[in-house]
Amino acid sequence: MSKKKRRKRKPTAQPNRMEGFAADILTGIISGLITAAILKLLDW
Repeated sequence: MSKKKRRKRKPTAQPNRMEGFAADILTGIISGLITAAILKLLDW
């Protein structure tokens, strides 16, 4: 029996910490702007 080659482990899909952090900030800003626009429309 021939030796089986070991499968190389694929690196798990993980975003860079800084990229994830920047994306979170962007998402927060966008949601904040949307909320502010809605509140303006409702005259709150």
